[in-house]
Amino acid sequence: YRVSTGENNSTPVGNFKIINKIIDPVWYTEKAIVPAESPDNVLGSRWMGFNLPGYGIHGTTSPEKIGQQATKGCVRMLNAEVEELYKIIPAGTEVTIVD
Repeated sequence: YRVSTGENNSTPVGNFKIINKIIDPVWYTEKAIVPAESPDNVLGSRWMGFNLPGYGIHGTTSPEKIGQQATKGCVRMLNAEVEELYKIIPAGTEVTIVD
């Protein structure tokens, strides 16, 4: 899968576990609560959260940015691909991020 990672290498490296999975996630920012159906919701169609609060694997509303350092630290995927992964990755799965 092609992904986007964090701007300025802000995606943390290490071993993590997926602790929650959400279909059509709401995005909570410091300034707003962005509904799932909003084009401003950067999380796209799926969220798989790590045991590091605020970080995880998610979809996108900006598919043109896949392959770039474009997130605040999460791993971003195309919605169709994150939906495929979501189906086969259970909560508790270990994820290793390397530089």
